[in-house]
Amino acid sequence: MKIKAAVVILALSAVIGILHFGLKKNIDYSAMQVFETPHFRVYHSSLADGTKADVENALESAYPRIAGFFSMDGEERTVIVLYPGVEEFQRAYLGHVLSLFYGDWAAGASQEDMVLAASPENPGSEHTYEEILQILVHEYVHSLIYQINEFPNVWLDEGLATFLAGQEGALPSPLPGFAVFQKDDLGAFMDNAGYAVGYSYMEYLDAAYGNEKIILLIRTNDYMAAFGKSAYDVYSEWIRHVETGS
Repeated sequence: MKIKAAVVILALSAVIGILHFGLKKNIDYSAMQVFETPHFRVYHSSLADGTKADVENALESAYPRIAGFFSMDGEERTVIVLYPGVEEFQRAYLGHVLSLFYGDWAAGASQEDMVLAASPENPGSEHTYEEILQILVHEYVHSLIYQINEFPNVWLDEGLATFLAGQEGALPSPLPGFAVFQKDDLGAFMDNAGYAVGYSYMEYLDAAYGNEKIILLIRTNDYMAAFGKSAYDVYSEWIRHVETGS
């Protein structure tokens, strides 16, 4: 029994260590170059001048809409950390062990109030240069959502980030049913074309109810408090909107 207990303790310690050193993001800024834009501070190992200009344009051109949505004053610069490639990003974000289980699709993430991503110059096999620029905006939105709710519903979190980053996609047919849509589960989200669905859902909510009510929904996950309607009623409205275009 003592041996089994020791094995369990060692296993748990190993998992905790992996998560700690992967997810703590101990970033050595002193080894990086930095440039600033009006609203962002971008750390990188080495970016061409043209790439710097593209990164600035992607973030700053999206900023007014995002700042307006979240009613931000723009007084602080958000930190963006760009790694030389996908492998370096994943090792920094996930740790050496967990990064072995991820493909090139994982090229960016938010960590509380900062954004980490692979360089657009080396996007890996699953993304393009332009898509990495969109990912920077997407993850920036996630960092702002985190300020509102550290554990938001995945459909609302990913949907709003996709919507404000302009990452519209083709909706699946059939659309996910209400039961699936209510699962706060990344697997269910990914299995049901979640990014395209989330974009469409947030686009509808923004037009029908406005940003303040969406933010209240993200903060509380309470449809009655935010909209005065049940989650099912709002879902049904969205379905009718998609099917009829009105």
